[in-house]
Amino acid sequence: SLIMEVEIVEESLPLIIRSKVGNESVTFLKNWITENKEWIEAKLLEHGAIMFRGFYITEGIHFEQVVQKFQPELSNEYRGTSPRQAIPGTQFVFSASEIPSFMPIPQHLEMSFLRSPPRNIFFCCLEAPTSFGGETTLCDFKKVYDELDTNIKNEFETKKVTYIRNYNGRKTFLTDPTMLKGWQDVFDTNDKETVEKECRKNAIDIQWKKGNGLRLINTESAIEKHPDTGHKVWFNHAGVFHWSVIAAEYYRIYKHSGWIRFFFLWLIALVAKFFFLHIFGSDNVGFHTRFGNGDEIPSRYQSHLGDIIWRNMVFNRWEKGDIVMIDNFRVSHGRQPYSGRRKVVVSWSKPTLKPSYT
Repeated sequence: SLIMEVEIVEESLPLIIRSKVGNESVTFLKNWITENKEWIEAKLLEHGAIMFRGFYITEGIHFEQVVQKFQPELSNEYRGTSPRQAIPGTQFVFSASEIPSFMPIPQHLEMSFLRSPPRNIFFCCLEAPTSFGGETTLCDFKKVYDELDTNIKNEFETKKVTYIRNYNGRKTFLTDPTMLKGWQDVFDTNDKETVEKECRKNAIDIQWKKGNGLRLINTESAIEKHPDTGHKVWFNHAGVFHWSVIAAEYYRIYKHSGWIRFFFLWLIALVAKFFFLHIFGSDNVGFHTRFGNGDEIPSRYQSHLGDIIWRNMVFNRWEKGDIVMIDNFRVSHGRQPYSGRRKVVVSWSKPTLKPSYT
């Protein structure tokens, strides 16, 4: 009955499951997920991501109800860096990102810079992009680990990675544009004691800076074993938080798309980053990543990593109503720049302690 009710369109990343005529309702999808949860879990483990396509998912509450049939324990605690807005009428659904549409979001496992990231992350398209770009790209970080130069991944595994995040109390003309949120927005409070308590809980060192600024420093593993398969996975934010990443992303997007606007954005990003590096130093820009022993990560390592991620990246155009379930301990996500309208929302499961801590 499983295959009769839905159609498996593509056995890839993601596995695409499409409704059949007459089976497009939210109620049908909720019931189908409830009845076939074990099969979905097995397929999610096998493929790393599943897309449900062709269902009448038009509101955030529909998405929340569907996801809760698969993962009842969702979380609304967010310690990431991307600005997000809660979706009215829901408890666990947020805008996927409020980062300006011309900026790329590099591939990452959600909150992998923390000790306890979510086990799963879920996306839903409520309004498909009206113009170019806007794909929520995916990448298998097990493949990334497998294909990385052996010496480079061994060095990351041995030394670990240290993340440095800077947040201003207020924005000025000379604020690094990668400082996307103030610390008050990250922690949803103006109380410094609450921030300090939260950071202690997550083994994050904090430094209060002049002008009510905040620096967060924490060291985490660079490689993790998948909690179910035991396979090693590239598991860190070096491909997001290193100062060089955004300019490199623009250049790769230009090479991929051929759009001249991204060539100029690459030049602007390059000039801006070197300007802020010269003024502030690498530890004072919005984000930076070093090895856990304090050494700088060589630029050729970052370039090699970016090449492998882009070689394995999957571009899927959103259609309205699409839902994507992701194994956040294996498959990364990012966002391509876009113009025009687009509405993608997100939910995530409760925090799961990384295997290296258990």
